[in-house]
Amino acid sequence: MSSYAPDESAYQLFAEATWLQGAIVTSVFYGVALTLTSMCVRSLWNRIRSRGSGYKRDIFFLCYVIFVFACASVYQVANAQITQLGFIDRRNYPGGPAAFEESNASIPINLTFVLMDWCADLLMIWRCIVVYRDTRFRIIITLFGVLIFVASFVTGLFWLIIISMPERASDAWMSYSLLFPYLSVSLASTMFISGLTVLRFLDHRRRVSNVLGQALGSVYTNFVTMIIESAAIYSLCSLLYMIPYATGSPLANAFMQILGMAQGTAPLLIIYRVSEGKAWTNTQSRNTLTSASLRMRRMSANPTSTDASTTSHIRTNPMNIQVTFDVHKSRDESVIKSVEEDKDEVCHAV
Repeated sequence: MSSYAPDESAYQLFAEATWLQGAIVTSVFYGVALTLTSMCVRSLWNRIRSRGSGYKRDIFFLCYVIFVFACASVYQVANAQITQLGFIDRRNYPGGPAAFEESNASIPINLTFVLMDWCADLLMIWRCIVVYRDTRFRIIITLFGVLIFVASFVTGLFWLIIISMPERASDAWMSYSLLFPYLSVSLASTMFISGLTVLRFLDHRRRVSNVLGQALGSVYTNFVTMIIESAAIYSLCSLLYMIPYATGSPLANAFMQILGMAQGTAPLLIIYRVSEGKAWTNTQSRNTLTSASLRMRRMSANPTSTDASTTSHIRTNPMNIQVTFDVHKSRDESVIKSVEEDKDEVCHAV
């Protein structure tokens, strides 16, 4: 050990390093949140000014973004303050800065941590319901999402009430018996909802690939899309925190701070995709199934004909699939009727 090092054990020094490094990385995440917030506000404000479709939804998202960023800002300031107290103002605290951080709860940090967690859970559940809206599982997914959020809300509220008591604030905020149940429920709900969302994307890619080919099937449901829209960043940070926390490793000190800011960053990524029109909508799978139905009906009606009297044009771009129809005269009236019915259904959905 260097002669300049404090008279502390290697474990204490490692614990202090995790607290300090966690605060530094959290500041980096706050910079990402600041950038995403400005991008979301600009995109949503332009949509609100145009008063296009989804006008009220865009107003709600704008309020959501501002609220999440406000919570992230309070979290960042409070986290920097308690880091300063532990490493500068109270550096002679018995046990060192790590002991000070563990035994002194910060109400602003804990409150904003839980609020951002609830906001992230709500958005993830909403996105999962959206991608399953046109399936037979929509009612089950909705009820399950409500149940998950109620469990997360109750456990988080119980934890906040306990740590707000002066006699428990110094020993309960990081206690295994109180913090661990809340974080376990939050992690389980996050990973399960993320998994359901990814499964829906994979099923959609399979259907698109069967109709339009493997190349187009992988365009929309690519790896980056699934990572963002399933909030896998949030799930990964939760897992990186829970494993060291359950094993008693000081690494949990760093990942806990990062997790708090990741709860605010992941929803902003999703909202930015929604505001830019790149996120999943409930019309995509309908359009895919309609185009598949048209192709199969045309093949069954005249498998060898090359007549272009009844045509369906599929126009694609990297992030969306739009189906347009150009129906002319045909000898098979049943085919014309089926095509027109599918056209009306897609237009109504859009």
